[in-house]
Amino acid sequence: MELDPKASQQSPDFPDCFYRVTVKGLIVRDGKLLMAHDFAGSAAKAKGGEWELPGGGLDFGEEPRTALAREIREEMGLEVTSTSDKPIYLWTCKREMRRGMQWHYILGVAYEIEVDSLNFIPSEECQAIKFFTKEELLALRAENKLGDQMCPFVDMFNPEDFK
Repeated sequence: MELDPKASQQSPDFPDCFYRVTVKGLIVRDGKLLMAHDFAGSAAKAKGGEWELPGGGLDFGEEPRTALAREIREEMGLEVTSTSDKPIYLWTCKREMRRGMQWHYILGVAYEIEVDSLNFIPSEECQAIKFFTKEELLALRAENKLGDQMCPFVDMFNPEDFK
């Protein structure tokens, strides 16, 4: 069902203007984007894991770049050494039947980052890491192997933005 973006939508869980903000890190090498294989959450487990950008949810009152460094440290055991001053990409995504809610929206905010190394510590939210071309990301989406919040991002990602 396609929603009219101007139509009022009511959620039993949140006011109309609520978005859950997720901050994501963009590490691009030779035109390829680093993704983490995530097994957290029932949807990911049901699919045998999903490929996601590193990062996670912004806590209430937290500065986005601080949150990104925290999430990468918690999920991957890596230290962020630099973060772009401004986000590179922003996108939205409607999520249904997640976090015990009928539905809610995600606002994705992605920063270009560097990390101290790629020697990550496996966790439920990062079992593997791999660099993907834009074409490979499109194929993962077609095969339903991307996290749902990554689907709108794939259309935006342009390796030329990182030269």
